[in-house]
Amino acid sequence: MPKIVDHGQRRRAIAEALLRLVARSGIETVSVRTVAAEAGVSAGAVQKYFATKEEIFEFALDLTGEAVSRRWNTLTPRGDYLDLLHRLLLETLPLDAERRAEAIIVTAFTARAAIRADWAQRLRANDNDMRTGAATFLRVAQEAGQVRRDLPVPTLADLVLALSDGFALRLLHLPLDTPEAAELLAGLGVALRELLSPR
Repeated sequence: MPKIVDHGQRRRAIAEALLRLVARSGIETVSVRTVAAEAGVSAGAVQKYFATKEEIFEFALDLTGEAVSRRWNTLTPRGDYLDLLHRLLLETLPLDAERRAEAIIVTAFTARAAIRADWAQRLRANDNDMRTGAATFLRVAQEAGQVRRDLPVPTLADLVLALSDGFALRLLHLPLDTPEAAELLAGLGVALRELLSPR
């Protein structure tokens, strides 16, 4: 009886191999051959599921979004919206191998998007989704009296996302076991409360 292959699962396994490779060795080491070796399949098998290396990157970017959403869904609200927002943002920062790979992929896409209109369009769509989600969260927190009302919600959403992006970039080149990284992480909660607390 022929072996039944789950093609969706095989594509996911290849993209996850790319994420592991990036986290361990950097984006410059990625090729069809190195991804195949990491996934334990032949280069031909990789090309069966992805026509180009860029297609693997695009699918891996989708996986990073899924992973963040999965982690967010495990967080339990405790009544303090700023505390919850702090914990949500921590799940997007490169604080372990999985999140570091995700941050590297997003950063690599961002750099390439500066010169590739198709990648820029894809990232803008992702950014719009994040902005909409952040604005919805902040609007609910405003209604609960936990977020300032003197600035428009879309502006606050942009500021929160810019803060998160900046922390992620800094942490990508700071070893996590250094005092500098600890100070930076401690500053995230302070920054959120200074930015968002009611006036």
